[in-house]
Amino acid sequence: MSTSVLQQTSNVKPTASFSVRRMDYEFKQLPKYWCLHDPSMTHYFTGLSTLFPEGEAYFVRSVRALRGRVKDNSALDREIGAFIGQEAMHSKEHHAFHQSAQQHGLDPQSLEKLTGTILTALEKVMPKKWNLLMTVGLEHYTAVLGAEMMKKGHELIVDDTIRNLWLWHSIEETEHKAVAFDMYQYLYGQGLDAYLPRIFIFTFCLAFISTLSNSYQLILMSRDKQLLNLRSWAKFASFSVQIGRKLVPQLLPYYRFGFHPNDVDESEILAQTKAKIGLAT
Repeated sequence: MSTSVLQQTSNVKPTASFSVRRMDYEFKQLPKYWCLHDPSMTHYFTGLSTLFPEGEAYFVRSVRALRGRVKDNSALDREIGAFIGQEAMHSKEHHAFHQSAQQHGLDPQSLEKLTGTILTALEKVMPKKWNLLMTVGLEHYTAVLGAEMMKKGHELIVDDTIRNLWLWHSIEETEHKAVAFDMYQYLYGQGLDAYLPRIFIFTFCLAFISTLSNSYQLILMSRDKQLLNLRSWAKFASFSVQIGRKLVPQLLPYYRFGFHPNDVDESEILAQTKAKIGLAT
């Protein structure tokens, strides 16, 4: 190998194992009911979406609060940097979606702000370790949800731009699903004293996100004057049973003592989804 090639090789800066992509979706002329042309289905996923801008910002603050303690692990620090970049972009794009959805008069941005108020209050009363654990637990939840969105869930979305938003988000949740978990293990180990708070906070996370997402759905249904739409609620009830049967078995392994997010290999569906929305390269 020539000297010039050796110099070029030595100047290559190590990077994270996944990319930070700058997206800029244009949400124009959004259909009012973009999920199965149905109000309760659409409002459930919109309610879930309103958790993301402030939720992702909370994740970023949680890892940044402890990042200084992992600087001696350069590989993990690079992963954390890319994680922060991806999460910031998720916040930006979901916020843009909510701004555009204002055209239907349901004000999803108000729910986004409420989420921020709740998370800020939690952040102030919980120690840094617990805030990181909230991130770890909710990252597992979003990774499981994202995998299902890539497999079948995207077929429910009738608008191409919103479908691509959810698929891109799902791709990146899968790519960085282990970063916060690895950070937690690096800082606090893998013993019983690390395991017990991990499963306690995860149980709280499940109750927290279920309560908020379902409450937001009810609020949006009320604003849309669809609370008494029994046919729509019946459709959502059927969906809830079906999706519960798929998601619960994937969520429960988190309670296993030796669990790690990378125990499940999603490389095939990840590659297929990247190709589907033009991110294969």
